Amino acid sequence: MIGLARLTVQPPSIGSLRLSLAYLIVLASHLLVTGLFAIGFAGGAAIGIGGFDKEPAMSAMDLFYFSLINITTLGLGDIYPTGHLRALAGIESLTGFLLISCTAQFVFSTMKKQKE
Repeated sequence: MIGLARLTVQPPSIGSLRLSLAYLIVLASHLLVTGLFAIGFAGGAAIGIGGFDKEPAMSAMDLFYFSLINITTLGLGDIYPTGHLRALAGIESLTGFLLISCTAQFVFSTMKKQKE
């Protein structure tokens, strides 16, 4: 028979709350970087150094969507840059790969510390 004490919900510890807050900050920073790249794509298209194959229907949400797909290195291909914006897309992919790698290392090390 399982004891009643094992079935009760334990309140979260201060350490787990801090860790959750750290994960939210990491997520927010990734989204902020994605937004900055989307603004960069919009600025690049506005000054004429490139464009997108989906024009003229590129809204702000389309730019953010493309940036999010690109920074995660998913690359669906439904929207793709043309001209010199392709270089910015490559830089964004490399940046996303580094951010995801560093985040994975952070998560691994914090989980390892909690286990000890």
